[in-house]
Amino acid sequence: MNKRLVQAARALPAAAFFVLSITACKDTTRPTATVASPADLADHCERFVGPPRVLNPAPGIWVAIGYDLANTTLIQTSKGNVIVDPGMSPARAEPVHAALQAVAPGPTAAIIYTHSHIDHIGGASVWAGEQTQIWATDRFRGHLMKQYGTFQRAEQRRGARQFGHDVPDADLPCSALGRRIDLEAALAPGIRMPTDTFSGRVEFEIGGVRIELIEAHGETDDQLFVWLPKARALLPGDNFYHAFPNIYTIRGTRPRPVNDWIDSLDAMRDRQPELLIPSHTIPVSGTADVMAVLTDYRDAIQWVRDRVVQGANAGLTIDQIATTSALPPHLAGKPHLRELYGQVDWSARAIYSNELGWFDENPTDLYPLPPGDLNDREIQLMGGPAAVLAEADKAAEAGDHRWALALLTRLNRTELPSDLAGSSAELYRQVLRELATAIANTNGRAYLLQSAIESAQGQPDNIPPVLDDGFLDNLPLSIFFQTMATRLLPAKSMDVQETVLFEFTENGNKWLIQIRNGIAEVRNNPTTIPATLDAHIQTDAKTWKKLALKMDNPVAALASGRLKVINGKVAFLKFIDRFDREF
Repeated sequence: MNKRLVQAARALPAAAFFVLSITACKDTTRPTATVASPADLADHCERFVGPPRVLNPAPGIWVAIGYDLANTTLIQTSKGNVIVDPGMSPARAEPVHAALQAVAPGPTAAIIYTHSHIDHIGGASVWAGEQTQIWATDRFRGHLMKQYGTFQRAEQRRGARQFGHDVPDADLPCSALGRRIDLEAALAPGIRMPTDTFSGRVEFEIGGVRIELIEAHGETDDQLFVWLPKARALLPGDNFYHAFPNIYTIRGTRPRPVNDWIDSLDAMRDRQPELLIPSHTIPVSGTADVMAVLTDYRDAIQWVRDRVVQGANAGLTIDQIATTSALPPHLAGKPHLRELYGQVDWSARAIYSNELGWFDENPTDLYPLPPGDLNDREIQLMGGPAAVLAEADKAAEAGDHRWALALLTRLNRTELPSDLAGSSAELYRQVLRELATAIANTNGRAYLLQSAIESAQGQPDNIPPVLDDGFLDNLPLSIFFQTMATRLLPAKSMDVQETVLFEFTENGNKWLIQIRNGIAEVRNNPTTIPATLDAHIQTDAKTWKKLALKMDNPVAALASGRLKVINGKVAFLKFIDRFDREF
């Protein structure tokens, strides 16, 4: 800000100075967050998702589209069908099974999971028989457990917002990837664990059809793609769909490896496919068209990556990088790169933080004021809560919804008199809804609309998953014990020193948990077991899994003999109460 501007600003009230300083420092040349429009979303839902239907893009290959968030592809062989991505849940998979069996009847010889997201695996029980092979990469199990174990509650809450759990269909006609999800059905999945896994590449034949599976990190680090050499058909999983890729998802996940994603797309291009059958949206036919969309996709990812690298090396902040990384016109205008699912600025932030961490060289961020203190000071600088609310109302009337939302978010973080609190909350919901109408990205639109609903009705209760015995049997015990460490309640364990040994009757496997002042140290088959234990437990794996998931009661398990306490019964009941077992 120049000297004359500073002198003029000194004569202004504090609120006006704050607004003036923001305006003076704003980069007015920066691109908007997305070039897609609500009209683009309507076109996309009609062209690339559409109603439930079965397509036959090549002899012996059928694709069910529009039934679920993800497509299910059937490859017919003389020894039975091979199913790629069997759907999100048994409830969603049943009509898909009926539709595909109508055109290609037969048993399921194999299931292929392109990756471990629930919309690709939760319907497996509908398809799998006793002899069905289930293929995935070696990384499948670990990624699945992180996604739906350790952070289950956080990801369910965020996922419900990203997919607009309570948002009417009229406000959100589809997810950009497919049919909108049924969250309740997805929480009763029919997952079956892989029978066969691999790293790198594997090739096999079923009923005269040669199938190659190639590990291909991208949207997940357990991703694969399927190559059918005879048909020259490529099934890329989620490494391609008709929308800008979800390099960062607002429901939360591990950073997505953009360099590997580019390499995976190059490996697909090297095969010169004639048919591309993604796990979301519609197939692409013809070598020229397939090569064009795959090349555009990898170039778009590289464009954003390169902007992050160059911006970081130039000393730009994360905000500056995010707002100057928009795709160039020759890519931004392509239907398969519209920012309807992934978004460029979100992606740039994720790439930066993945490579350099959260700190972007701004020294203010090293030792900031406590958030509440900073927020209250800013509100006072702007003239107090009433002045901020009046400015937010004025901005909303003028259609400046992002500025209104920024002001209302500040008000939401402070204690307000009851009259202002009610008005602020109502205006906040109004602004969220009005801003959403201009957003084409289905994740962003859904999140805004769902947030408005939760502001009025409260956050819905967490819905625990319903896991059947077939899935529980295949879950490793290590997942349950590792998760226990993160669920110890400090309020019940800060001054506690306890040691409990678990011994499993199937194989003598032992797990030792030591609570030490708010920390749970977990060890499998420890080399040394303390001479004095607060409790020693014997049980079978399934009983303990159900106890850990609160699908069983420790008192009932003790009474039935499924859970035996060698010593320390009272201590064990106190011990188990120190953990959060809610889902």
